[in-house]
Amino acid sequence: MTKRNAWVNPVMWFVAVLVVNSLWTAVASQEAPNEVNSPSQTQTYREVVVAPVADLDRALPARIAVTFSAENTDSGSIGYSILLDNQTEITSWNGDLGEEVPQWNGKLEPGTYTIETVTDEGIVTQQELYIKPFAAYQLEGHILLSLLLVGFAFAEQGVRALAGRLQNTIQQRPVERTPFKRVTRGMPDLEQLPENDSPWREPLR
Repeated sequence: MTKRNAWVNPVMWFVAVLVVNSLWTAVASQEAPNEVNSPSQTQTYREVVVAPVADLDRALPARIAVTFSAENTDSGSIGYSILLDNQTEITSWNGDLGEEVPQWNGKLEPGTYTIETVTDEGIVTQQELYIKPFAAYQLEGHILLSLLLVGFAFAEQGVRALAGRLQNTIQQRPVERTPFKRVTRGMPDLEQLPENDSPWREPLR
């Protein structure tokens, strides 16, 4: 049993590290969708605020998915652009209805972005901006979670060792016993009784 525990415990902690880091990878890869325009409501200018995570100004991975469609026409001008603070151009594209629309992928710094959509009359668009808020901190998350698990492992070993020492101390502590004392009180010695003082008395008549 001792040999089995010697390798089972480290393997269990190794598996725990893999599981926790796999879960963190899944969380960090999740995208938060932000609807910019929809076929039922298409506007030329839309503002999207990219908030910092944990108050750190780190660029976040993002992508934009854009599709244009029309029911009554097969041609027309389409396009879109992304501007930071209405000054810095992140991406821009213009074309005609029916062309393949490029889907932008990149990183966005925390700030306010303006998405401009160009369409002729009768053309609508579906635009969604996807942001991965935790992907920028994926490496730090792996390191932190791994260190926490290693710390828990050492803490568990320390608690077990301390509990074992306390148990051994209690078991090895000598038990105080009361020494045997001769009882001085009890039945009197028959030899010490006076001659006329017999323990056997005649019954009263």
